[in-house]
Amino acid sequence: MNTKEKNMYRLYKARTSHLKWVNNIKLLVSGFSIDKKQLTPIAQDSDFGEWFYNEAKQFAQFNSKNVLDEMEILLDEMYNIFTKIYAIYFAKEKGSLKTFLGFKDTASKYEVEFASRCYEDIVVLSDKFKNRFGVLERQLLALGDTKHDAVKVFESEEEELLRKSIPVDEISDNYYHGPRSH
Repeated sequence: MNTKEKNMYRLYKARTSHLKWVNNIKLLVSGFSIDKKQLTPIAQDSDFGEWFYNEAKQFAQFNSKNVLDEMEILLDEMYNIFTKIYAIYFAKEKGSLKTFLGFKDTASKYEVEFASRCYEDIVVLSDKFKNRFGVLERQLLALGDTKHDAVKVFESEEEELLRKSIPVDEISDNYYHGPRSH
């Protein structure tokens, strides 16, 4: 797999993580219980944000600066709206009298309606975002292999070992795997 294919694979993976994020918000607003770890209120801490700020932004050196800037504005807007939803469902004070007495601290009817309206705003922004994402995808597909090679991505330890042609078995003895080691 060459660098261009790896970059495109990570782009597709990032798109999927964005779609999952929007879907998880939908589930949350619809009343389903979602793990707090799946929905971070900070864009840079999300799976998509990590890709966007660590890798995609590097393509701004070519012809993608405008698209990336537009995407960043939309991303910021989506996360600004999402923080309102996050505050309703996750930022409730855990030490309140209700939780102490054993009552479940749930969102009020008005908070649920407000969160639903916020979700609708996120969907509108997400559609614009996906449109810009498609433009970025076409731009990256049009780039030559040499430009893809110029973008430095932090490789995983396994990829680096494969690149250096060092057998993994020689090095894996120095590392412990899992809670019981090996």
